[in-house]
Amino acid sequence: MSIGKASLVPLCVVLLLVVATTPAWANVYASGLSQTGINSMTYILNENADSGVTVEMWEVGGGMVYSENLGAQAKGTQSWTWNGTGYVGGNQYTARVVASDNGYMTWTQINTDATPTSFYFPCGVSVNTNQTSPNFGKIYVSESQGGLTVFGRTVSSGIYMLNADASDDGYANGGKDWAAAGTLAPWKSTIGPDDHLYVTDYSNDLAFEFSGDMSTATQLIDGTNKTAGQYVEGIHVDGTGASRDLYLVNSHYLDGRRGMIKYDIGVGPTVATNDTGTQYIGPGYFAFYPRDVARDSSGDWYMNNFRSTAGQAPPVMKFTDAAPPINVAAWEASSAYTGAYGIDIYEPRGWIAYGGYYNGYVYVFDMATGAYITEFDAGSRIREVAFDAAGNIVTVDNSTEWARIWSPGVGGNSFTTESYFTMVIPEPTSLSALLLGLPVLLFRRRRK
Repeated sequence: MSIGKASLVPLCVVLLLVVATTPAWANVYASGLSQTGINSMTYILNENADSGVTVEMWEVGGGMVYSENLGAQAKGTQSWTWNGTGYVGGNQYTARVVASDNGYMTWTQINTDATPTSFYFPCGVSVNTNQTSPNFGKIYVSESQGGLTVFGRTVSSGIYMLNADASDDGYANGGKDWAAAGTLAPWKSTIGPDDHLYVTDYSNDLAFEFSGDMSTATQLIDGTNKTAGQYVEGIHVDGTGASRDLYLVNSHYLDGRRGMIKYDIGVGPTVATNDTGTQYIGPGYFAFYPRDVARDSSGDWYMNNFRSTAGQAPPVMKFTDAAPPINVAAWEASSAYTGAYGIDIYEPRGWIAYGGYYNGYVYVFDMATGAYITEFDAGSRIREVAFDAAGNIVTVDNSTEWARIWSPGVGGNSFTTESYFTMVIPEPTSLSALLLGLPVLLFRRRRK
């Protein structure tokens, strides 16, 4: 964050944990909010806001003090400066960006296939959906092999980061040589409540935690935590600090602990030596390959069963949370659907989606009943899917070698994003000093 030098009024920026004020669903939204001055900020639109953008200023603990309609805006980075109308010295304010669009009638790709989304062997993807985070909207893609893509881009094993508009936001390996780890690492991923990225290493059946700045990848388990045949593929994390629980999907259907294993990370950062975890779901339920897991806000679980032949196993299922081990599903989707490799859920719309490994389709089912809702062609071989905060789906495909973003066919919609930071303007010596100070500041900023 940078602060303008020509400042007549001091600035204090503090983190504010806010409750999302979004409507239930959308496809266009603002993320990457960043304060650039005492009264200015930038934000990133994931796609064109054809129906307009409105920025509102809200007093913390109070109501809206100012609103400005900015009209239609294009996807990408936009900037805005508050003219000071409505503020009172000493009060704290957050900004809300309301983006609106006329939407689509069917699932539609909203990013252009280009260099930042070209990957050689992408096998994992997660999206930060936490509005209280500076990383809100950021997309994390696991590149598992590295190499020269068909598009002509050379990539390395590790984590590539994209902004919500699919623009490049850097690369990280956490100080680990992922190429030396094997051709299946890093693999699937999740973002924990602590805002950290957690990934699996499918080559060695391990799990890692990236630090907040992505500079360090810490190994969480070792050989003492696993059975001899245990695969480590899907991953989920609950809690923060000493209360963290690590859930790993064992996808080896011949192993006696197939299903999901829970580990207590405790004071961490690693699981205790010789702690083999607790069988949480399975093994009795699974006859084939469970590969991924998601959990809803009620604590219930969603998993998949990977199979190529119709009629052999349900592709996705729900488990009501209970004392482990859980071996009875609350519902099962029709086994007419196959190839479920990666899954994710979107609670505001009640959706669970999986990516088809054999045909590149994405299938969407009802979270409450498991009923089929819709499907769309997303490529060739979908390894993983992830919903963003607005209900768009990000897919990674190792055959087409693309990460792609798809907006749902929900028609007109809007989404409200609230800043994770507050603007604090200290009480001036007099109201006149405050009123005179801000215009001078704005004048000086414009001259730069």
